[in-house]
Amino acid sequence: MKTLKLFLFFILLSTFVYTTGCDKQQEGEFKLPDQQVSSDKDKELQVREEMLNQKAKELDEREKLLNQRDSILTSKMLEMEKGVLKTDTTKNKESKKDEKNQKNIEKEKELNKRLDSPTIAVNDYLEYIKRGTEGNFDENMKKASSFWSNRPVDVFKKNYKDVKKFVIVSEPKVVKQENNSAQVNVTVMQTIKGKDGKDTEKKVTITYNLQADNKGKWKIKSNIIK
Repeated sequence: MKTLKLFLFFILLSTFVYTTGCDKQQEGEFKLPDQQVSSDKDKELQVREEMLNQKAKELDEREKLLNQRDSILTSKMLEMEKGVLKTDTTKNKESKKDEKNQKNIEKEKELNKRLDSPTIAVNDYLEYIKRGTEGNFDENMKKASSFWSNRPVDVFKKNYKDVKKFVIVSEPKVVKQENNSAQVNVTVMQTIKGKDGKDTEKKVTITYNLQADNKGKWKIKSNIIK
């Protein structure tokens, strides 16, 4: 009788241990990370923010280089007007000076080619339009107008005063370039604030006609909107 009781006790004990082990295993098998989706979204937003910040940083650096170049050229022009630059009297020295000046001009043109191109000029212009719709409207419209050869800032203020959002759908692309002339295509999307309070979206493809001056700097002459 005593042996039978011990035998039953061991059977119950074995059953309890086995059941407890299975429960723990099942709990471990079906446990899922609670923050998986949230973590992926945070990483995606962080990557987008870093890309936007990098693009803004590159634009600011390019603007600094262009301003530095313009400052140097302006300083040289003022020196020439004041008669600070001395001329040599001998033909030999005049020839050497002309050769040196020609080399400086070539260096400036090469610098301009590295800093500027038809697509970069259009991209920078559109970036200032975009910034203007997001804040500092007057300042950014003034900078945008500097990329045109013959269009005052008031035109840009009038055209974009009701634009709430400006998005570059396709990157600027050269469709034709010959010597100092070029055509660049780009597609943009504008969200325009209506008088009735309703916003409308407008997607347009624009062809910009550009021309480079004798310093190699590209300026927009006109555009065609489709």
